[in-house]
Amino acid sequence: MSVVDPIVRNFRLQIAALLVVVSVGTLAILYFGVPWTEARERQRLNAEIDEVLALQKETINGIFDKFRLLTGVVARQPNVAILFRMQNPNVAKDIADELVVQYAGLSGAANVQFARPDGTVLAQANETGFAPQIIDEKLIRAGAEGRLGRATLLTSDGESAYGFSHGVSWNGRIIGIVVVYVNLQQLGDAWGLLNEPIFVTNPNGQKIVANQLAGILPAEVLKSYGEKAQIIQVGEGANQISFVGRGEYLPLLDWHLNVLEDDRPVAVAREQTILIIMLSAIIVAGMIFVLLQRRHIAVVRLAEEQATARELEERVRKRTDELRKEYEERIAAEAALRQAQNELMQSAKLASIGQMSAALSHEYNQPIAAIRAYADNAQAFLDKDRQDAARDNLTRISSMTERMAKLSKTLKSFARKPGTSMRDVSVPSLVKESITLVEPHARDKKVDIELGDIPADLTVRGGSLRLSQVLVNLLSNGVDAAENSAKKQVRLAVSHDPESVIFTVEDSGDGITEKDKESIFDPFVTQKDVGEGLGLGLSIAYNIVHDFGGEIEIGASQLGGAAFYVKLPQQTKANNSDDI
Repeated sequence: MSVVDPIVRNFRLQIAALLVVVSVGTLAILYFGVPWTEARERQRLNAEIDEVLALQKETINGIFDKFRLLTGVVARQPNVAILFRMQNPNVAKDIADELVVQYAGLSGAANVQFARPDGTVLAQANETGFAPQIIDEKLIRAGAEGRLGRATLLTSDGESAYGFSHGVSWNGRIIGIVVVYVNLQQLGDAWGLLNEPIFVTNPNGQKIVANQLAGILPAEVLKSYGEKAQIIQVGEGANQISFVGRGEYLPLLDWHLNVLEDDRPVAVAREQTILIIMLSAIIVAGMIFVLLQRRHIAVVRLAEEQATARELEERVRKRTDELRKEYEERIAAEAALRQAQNELMQSAKLASIGQMSAALSHEYNQPIAAIRAYADNAQAFLDKDRQDAARDNLTRISSMTERMAKLSKTLKSFARKPGTSMRDVSVPSLVKESITLVEPHARDKKVDIELGDIPADLTVRGGSLRLSQVLVNLLSNGVDAAENSAKKQVRLAVSHDPESVIFTVEDSGDGITEKDKESIFDPFVTQKDVGEGLGLGLSIAYNIVHDFGGEIEIGASQLGGAAFYVKLPQQTKANNSDDI
């Protein structure tokens, strides 16, 4: 029997168990999840119905309030009371006809009637539609009792209306009744933009007014619904539509406000839930199957590979020895490369000193010649016993030697090989040493170096020698670029913020083209003539700045040439040690 056969049987048992577990889990989730989804969706539909009912109650009140107030205001008008007390009926009718037309026109009421206490109409604004000749008994009774009357009415052509009545009193006695009719079609028009069928029914369940969506539904659906939601089926077969019906009783109007909400979202939610659960089950089963299959393949491979384990171990051992050797060779190559880079940086510094040798030679020769002249003069003054004059010459000689010693010390420090440690470097000292090295070269080229103000306690994080090399390279390049310009000017400015220090080196040269900007920091790229530079200065400066966690960028100078921006991390406390 093969060693793989038990592994295959175990894999088949795992797949069978997976199918059973996934099937049972899917059924359980469907059993509990689908009803929960339906309940949540029905809760959302009920919330929408509540919102519609509350909003449309306010709509009804908003439409009726105007006419309710109008009825009482008209009934209290003194001229209306005088009208009902007139002895001449013809004159009273003429005045009444004018008033009712005026009130109806101003308010938008369907009709305004003045009636006797017995209900006979004295005058009305409309002779058709809402124009009963005998006022409704409920309206007459309420008006005769001195309270506001309300009634839902049907016109002669079957349209619905709502009437308000109020008695006209004189000396505590009701002498007339004012009736204002509201065309309930206004309410139906106000519901025209709703997406749900909405309608009003009377206590007998008969429809009073409805929007267009409710108007196309069968009459048996348009009935009064209670506060508990009901499911209503409209139509048959494929055209059947399910609604959720809810209603609310409006006691003041003696109406039922009813809303039908489409129940299809519940079915959609149910179908989507079933689909999501089924797809999730398939995905989970597929993922577990893939994991089991991968594990099965891994176990089979492991069993097959055990037979050749010794041979593979030997190959691994040999390959490990080869990799160790390659690793050691790579470490040695990296060390050699790092050494070459350091030597290249040192060579670039020495090359910079060599390029400035003529200016440095002049810087030494001038004080040497002055020292010789002052020495000869001092000897002559001593011969003549003029000790004060001789002492003055000796003082000048001492000043010259200090100047030469300072330059020599700066050159010696600049030429030293830098270390790799990072310390706090004083920015004023760094700038001063760099200017000292470049000044002879600038005087030789007749270029002015302008230096801005620098805070005395400003520091950066890095190495003083390598940062000095960056500034010397940038200043020397600026001097060379500005040599043939009209201004012959190089500017070094230092700015800072709470986190960084920015050195800006600008020159008045010809600048750098957009094409050259792409390769200006590459090694052996230079704009100088052959023999005047190797094209390493900017490349070395770029690497040094990035080693210190800084950035170097190039732009246009306000002096007309190029501008280099060196951004380095700032330290809050200065460390003036001679770090390298």
